Amino acid sequence: MQVTLRRFTPDPERAIIEDAAVCWKSVPKEQILHHIIKAGHWTPLESVQFNFLIEGVSRSLSHQLVRKRVGVAFCQESQRYVIYAGGFKFVIPPSIENNLDALDIFEDVMQFIDRAYEKLIKLGIPGEDARFVLPNACCTRIAMPINYHALVDLSKERLCTRAQWEIRAMVEGLKEEVDKVSPTLAQYLQPKCFWLKHCPEAKPCGKWKEFE
Repeated sequence: MQVTLRRFTPDPERAIIEDAAVCWKSVPKEQILHHIIKAGHWTPLESVQFNFLIEGVSRSLSHQLVRKRVGVAFCQESQRYVIYAGGFKFVIPPSIENNLDALDIFEDVMQFIDRAYEKLIKLGIPGEDARFVLPNACCTRIAMPINYHALVDLSKERLCTRAQWEIRAMVEGLKEEVDKVSPTLAQYLQPKCFWLKHCPEAKPCGKWKEFE
């Protein structure tokens, strides 16, 4: 998996501060940034956008990711037009990778699917139809522009330990990229228990105690 921040709003903190100051007809001040975030006045956060390239993640992850619909867009590698000549890349879950018997079964299935896909292509089956045999494990690439408000919301859900391992790792990658250009904004990319000061899940992991 590789997450890359390709473009972002210049001086993102200042962009939020200046737009927030419009609401109060006040002079832009640094303190206002932390105030509006902690108070939940998040409309000015939408003034900042980050554009990420996400590579080497599974179609299983992308099916989860596209459920996020507000403040974000997705340009995903098309299996209709991209033909996987020479084999497709796939993601192996750690639970399978760490179990040799399970890994043998998994890799056998991937090889079988790969051979079936190539045979369909050679028979003249269009890529958009041959792709029907491809698995959720198949790797994909996604260009994802997202505003900061939406990124905070995405982090709430997907940095939770109850989120699946792959999408959690992806959002951790998003956070690491934001931290390179704005550690101040990155610090607010946290699981929902950071904001709630408790865990609403049926089986809490206990992480919320770190934020008391």
